Amino acid sequence: MSLEQILNAKPLSERGKKILAVAQTLFLEHGYDNTSLEMIISESGGSRRNIYSEFGNKEKLLLAVIRQQAEVQVGTLLNIDYDLPPQQALSRVCYGFAQGFLSETMIKLFRLVTNIVPKLPEVGELIYHFGPLRGSIPLAKYLSHLHQQNMLDVDDAEYAAKLLIEMIKGRLHIKAVLLPNEPISEQEVQEHVDKAVARFLKAYKVA
Repeated sequence: MSLEQILNAKPLSERGKKILAVAQTLFLEHGYDNTSLEMIISESGGSRRNIYSEFGNKEKLLLAVIRQQAEVQVGTLLNIDYDLPPQQALSRVCYGFAQGFLSETMIKLFRLVTNIVPKLPEVGELIYHFGPLRGSIPLAKYLSHLHQQNMLDVDDAEYAAKLLIEMIKGRLHIKAVLLPNEPISEQEVQEHVDKAVARFLKAYKVA
């Protein structure tokens, strides 16, 4: 299955959705190698035939799990309110994005894929193309709008969008991954986002 086929996968049946949900839970709890199709079938009530017809095999089932979570995370960047002042609009959408990648599911998924990408490089390819590349598109469009309105001086909106995403992720993501026993409060997230957005806007302000 090519990357394009994965990105444009057909809608799942109700049975397929159940299999996908169970597979995600088991993959995140036990890891990819320690999760068998028999375990997934036992929990979902499906069959090998269901898995093969909906997904193809265990590897492609994992890719479907990752694709679904990538869609959720990319979705946090879609609803930018163009009517708000830039600081408020960007802080709001970036806060939702931060809450998403700091969720328990996304942190566990990050740890999972870090371990399996060397063996399954197509997993990394999927995340790279479906996550950061697609996720930056709505931000880039918004930044281009601000440039056209002479509210910011953004010569390369795509680069600026990716830069903002990394500014938001940086310290918070590293802390969440490396210090699981030190939960990050909503206040800490909001303060980090507000400061990052302020610095970003300052860097691209109109001279």
